[in-house]
Amino acid sequence: MVTHVSAVAFAGFKSPPGALYWTGSVIVLSVGLWVATRRWRSHNAFAWVALALAGQACALQLLWVGNNVRLQLFWGWSDLLSSLQGIFLIALLLQVAIVAWGARRLYSGARRCQPQLLSWGQTLVFLLLAAFAAMTIHPGVPIALLHGGFARQVLVHASKVALGLTIFGVGAMNLILAASALPADIWNSVSVRMQQAQRNMAWVCAGWVVIASSVIAWVVLDRMPHVPDEVGYIFQAKYLAAGRLYLPPPPDVQAFVVPFQLIENGKWFGSPSVGWPIVLAAGYWLGVPWIVNPFLGGIAILLSHRLARRLYDPGTANTVAVLLAFSPWLLFLSASFMPHAVALVLTLLGLIGVQGVRENGSLGWATLAGLSIGALLHVRALEAVALAAAAAGWWLSAGRRRLRPAAIAATCVAGLIMTGLLLAYNKALVGDPLRTPINKFTDQAFYPGANRLGFGADIGNFGWTGLDALPGHGPIDVAVNTNHNMYLVNFEMFGWPCGSLLFVLLLLVWTKLRSDTFLWAVILCLWAALSLYWFSGGPDFGARYWYLMIAPLAILTVRGAQGAAARLRDNCHVASAEARVWMFVALATAIGVVNVVPWRSLDKYQNYRGIRADVRQLEQKYQFGQSLVLVRGDEWDYASAIPLNPGTFGPEAAGPIYARDLGAASRERLQAYYPHRPIWIIAGPSVTKDGFKVVEGPMRGTAR
Repeated sequence: MVTHVSAVAFAGFKSPPGALYWTGSVIVLSVGLWVATRRWRSHNAFAWVALALAGQACALQLLWVGNNVRLQLFWGWSDLLSSLQGIFLIALLLQVAIVAWGARRLYSGARRCQPQLLSWGQTLVFLLLAAFAAMTIHPGVPIALLHGGFARQVLVHASKVALGLTIFGVGAMNLILAASALPADIWNSVSVRMQQAQRNMAWVCAGWVVIASSVIAWVVLDRMPHVPDEVGYIFQAKYLAAGRLYLPPPPDVQAFVVPFQLIENGKWFGSPSVGWPIVLAAGYWLGVPWIVNPFLGGIAILLSHRLARRLYDPGTANTVAVLLAFSPWLLFLSASFMPHAVALVLTLLGLIGVQGVRENGSLGWATLAGLSIGALLHVRALEAVALAAAAAGWWLSAGRRRLRPAAIAATCVAGLIMTGLLLAYNKALVGDPLRTPINKFTDQAFYPGANRLGFGADIGNFGWTGLDALPGHGPIDVAVNTNHNMYLVNFEMFGWPCGSLLFVLLLLVWTKLRSDTFLWAVILCLWAALSLYWFSGGPDFGARYWYLMIAPLAILTVRGAQGAAARLRDNCHVASAEARVWMFVALATAIGVVNVVPWRSLDKYQNYRGIRADVRQLEQKYQFGQSLVLVRGDEWDYASAIPLNPGTFGPEAAGPIYARDLGAASRERLQAYYPHRPIWIIAGPSVTKDGFKVVEGPMRGTAR
C-alpha cells in the first residue's frame, strides 16, 4: 500500500523515487539546520549553508541521468516547464533571488576587488572556460554541424549552458555569503586542530576511503560489476586466480559469451589489459575481491599526500588528502571493479619516483619510477606512454648535474622489463608481440583497425551514437570528448555546488604555472595522448579516462585556493582572507559529499545498466550447489550471472555454472558436457519484467 501511494505521489516526477526521497530529506535537513541555529551567534551563516545545501539538492533533480548508460544532460525544457520536475527549476530561481538579495552588501567591496583578482581579459577567459565545463555537449550539436539545423541546436545547447552556469554561479555566491558570515575564529580553531593531527591526517583519510568505498561497494553496487569492462575483468581475474593464463573453449561458445572474450587457437581468454585482472585475482584468491579497489583507493590517498608533500609542504599535502577522501569520483571508482584505482596507484608511485630521483639521483627512486610506469603499460598503456613523456621532461629539467647515468639506466631497464612482459603476454595469447588482445577483439567484432589511435573517418565507428555522435575521429571529436570529460570532472571530482574546477581555472587564467609545471605537464600529456583516441570513456564512474589527472588536479585546486587567499589578503585587503577561502572550500566539500554521493547512489548506480544481485540471492536461497543454471533472457541478464561462475568451466569445477538458455540444441550440448549436474532455469528481467526468478529446477535429464 505504501509503495502504491509513493508511486502515485511521485508519478509526475522524472527522477527515481529513491533520489526524490533523498532530495526531500536534504530539504528537511536544511530547514532543520536553519531553525536549530536561529539563536546562535552565527545564525546568518548557517542560514546560507542551509540554502546552499537545499539549493544543490534541487539542482541535481534538473539532471537527466537514471541507471541506463547515457550522457549526463539537463531535462528538456518541455519536461522542466510542463511536469512536476519544474518545481526544482522554481526552487533554483528562488535560490537565485535570495542569493542576489544577500549579495547586495558585498557588491561595493566586490566591485573594488574584482580588478585585483582578475583583469577583464582574464575574466572573459575564465567565463569561457567555465561555460565549456558547465554542460555536456548534446550529441545533436556535432551531428547538426555536419547535417544542418545547427542554429537551433546551438540555441538549445546555449540555454542549457546558461542553466549550468547559473547553477554553478549561484552555488559559488551562496558559499561566499556563508563563508563571509562565519566568524574567522571558527576556521582558526579547526586549523589548529588539523595542525595537531597532521601526522595522522593522511592515514585517517585513507582509512575513511577504505570504509566509505567498501560501504558503497556492498550497499550500492551489491559487490557486482555494472559495466561490460568490469564483467570482462572479473572473468579474467577468476581464471588467473585458478592459475590459468587462458581456458579451453567452452562446450557451447554462444552459451558462455563474456564481454570482450576471444577464442584463438584453442584458447579462451579475455582481451582487456591483464594488469588489473592480476591484481584482482589476489582478491579472488583471498575470497574478498570487492575489497581490492577500496584498499587501493586508500593507498592512493597516502601516495597523493606523499607526492604533494615532496612537491610543496605538509599543509598542502594534508588538504589534498582531505579533498580526495571526500571526492565522489574517487569513492565510486574505488568501489567498482574498474582498473582505474590500481592505475592511479601506479601513476602516483611513478611520479613520486621521478620526483625522488630528480632530487637526489637515487637508484631506488629511479627503479621505482621505471617499474611503476612500466607496470602501468599492463593496465592503461596509452596513459603510461603519456606519463613517461611528462616524467622524462620533468627529470631532464633538473639539469645535467642530477642526470646520473646509472639512475637513467635503472629506470630504462626496469621499464624495459615491464615492456618485455607485455610483449610476451601478447605473443602467448594472439601470436604477435606487437598486437594487443583488445585490438584483436575489436578487429574481429567490428572491422580491422576500428580501435586504433589517430585521426580518420574509419576509426571508432562502433555505432555508439549516443556517446560518440560523429563517425571517425577528428578535431571536432577531440573538442567534444574534452567537453564531456571536463564537465564530468567539474561536476564529480569534489561535487562542489560551484563546480570542482573553480580554483584550477583561476590558477590557469592567472598564468601562474611555473611553480606547478610538473602537474600541468602531467595533465597536458594525458589530455594530448587521450585526444588521439576516438572515445571519451562515456559517463560510467565519471570521467574515467581522465582519472589519472585527479591527484594533480586536487593539488592544483589547493594551490589555486592558496593563490586566491593571497590575492584577497594582499590586493583586496580582505580581513581573515585565508580563513574565508578555506571555509568556502570546507563548506563546498561537505555540501558536495552530502548531496552528490547519495544522489549518485540512488539515481544512477543502484542496479546500474540492469545488473542486479538477484542471482546471488537465488543461489543462496535455493542452494544451487554443483548445478548447471541456465539463464533465460538477453545478454545483460546473463551478465548478472557471469561473475558468479567459477574460475574454470570444466565438469569438475566447484559450485554452480551459469550459461545462457539458448534452446534445446544448446541444452543438449551442455548436458552432455555436464552429465552429473542437475539443471535449473532462471528467467531474467528482460523476460519477467521484474527481477530474476526460478522457472524450473532442479531437473535431471534434458531441460524443457
